[in-house]
Amino acid sequence: MQHASARPKTRRVPAFVAVAVAAVLVMTGCASGSAGADDTTAATATDGVVIEHGHGSTTITEKPKRIVALGWMTPDIVAALGENPVGVEEVWGAGDSGYTPWFEDYVTDEYGELPEIIPFTEEGPNYEAIKALKPDLILSLYSGVSDVEYDRLTEIAPTIPYIDGPWNPGTWEDLTRTVGKAMGEDEKAEELIAETETQISTLADEHPEFDGKTFVWGLTLDEGGTDLGVYLKYDPRVRITEALGFTSTSAMDSFVSSAEADNWYTGVSLEKLYDVKADLFAAWGGSAADAEYTVDNAVVSRWDPIAAKSYVIYSDQAQAAAISAPTVLSLKYVLPTYVDDLAAALQGKPTITGK
Repeated sequence: MQHASARPKTRRVPAFVAVAVAAVLVMTGCASGSAGADDTTAATATDGVVIEHGHGSTTITEKPKRIVALGWMTPDIVAALGENPVGVEEVWGAGDSGYTPWFEDYVTDEYGELPEIIPFTEEGPNYEAIKALKPDLILSLYSGVSDVEYDRLTEIAPTIPYIDGPWNPGTWEDLTRTVGKAMGEDEKAEELIAETETQISTLADEHPEFDGKTFVWGLTLDEGGTDLGVYLKYDPRVRITEALGFTSTSAMDSFVSSAEADNWYTGVSLEKLYDVKADLFAAWGGSAADAEYTVDNAVVSRWDPIAAKSYVIYSDQAQAAAISAPTVLSLKYVLPTYVDDLAAALQGKPTITGK
């Protein structure tokens, strides 16, 4: 299927592997559900806070002030919790400035200056650039940091890589709690989570028409593709849409059973697409042309949500990134527009962005 390995990454991996990455957006995935904060962060030890992760555990003995935040999502959380990161990587979805628009706006307003952008290297983390920033903590929670990379990063400063597995950030709530624990800002993390959950529930209350409507979250077709990529129930895009009042397609169980290993996505053969019942289709794609190609496909165009013009396809990188790698900052940026687009789609007014 198309876009198979696409997920939010720094530019060290071709930004749209899979067409993607794929296209362009990189996908976020929560491969197999996510551990709660209590599962990933140990209690405060006598000599500091201990955080267990995929490469062992990291002890933080003092409240960090100079944080390098690598990859997706983490920079947003660090900034929202009260520290301007000293360095960040450019990620897919960033604007011409090198920063995602919601991060740039928030940091500019709160701190008056933006972090250093760590130059990209093909070989992995830019150790020299990171070391030059003199960090007292390195966070790389949404990443695929290898054993060797982790060891080299820890020579620079205490490092927290992924918790459960490579490229699996868990839920946005759990990630916020983990960063909050690392920064000694547990209470503030809970406040941010509560504020964001209130935003989501308020938007849901404002749109009772979402209640009970079924949906599929997926990807645009590759040219000549015979499968339509779809996301599973633990993917953040699916979870957020459900939180807004929608119900996942009744075909979700078959999606899950057909997925390989711990993937957060699978493919539906176009021959079986009509068996997938849904009132709405939401997706992202690498370009508006990909979106148009998808909805104009001879098979897809006759699928119920497409025939009813009940679809939302984000080919705008910032929008796609904001909903695919959600944080307390990106959700404030994207949710009002996303909800408006969902409401319009249910009225037969589709959305394709990135034109």
